[in-house]
Amino acid sequence: MNTPWYNLTIGLAMLIGRFLIIIPMLAVAGSLALKKRLPVTSGTLPTHGPLFVGLLAGTVIIVGALTYFPALSLTPIVEHFLMLEGRLF
Repeated sequence: MNTPWYNLTIGLAMLIGRFLIIIPMLAVAGSLALKKRLPVTSGTLPTHGPLFVGLLAGTVIIVGALTYFPALSLTPIVEHFLMLEGRLF
């Protein structure tokens, strides 16, 4: 489908999707940069200690495991039902 219409619309979609989204993101970054720093309190979680590293690593591992869990857990069940029907891989 190499027609001028498709080339133009896909090019505009890429332009909007890549570059026009940057403008609101820069506005958000600017508003965050203008915020004043708050003093450290007892409820502040420091980002340079082992607690933060452990929480971050744990979150990444849990989210990654939950991403692959449905496929890893349901595949043997589906294969068993297909085996009972007589279809094997």
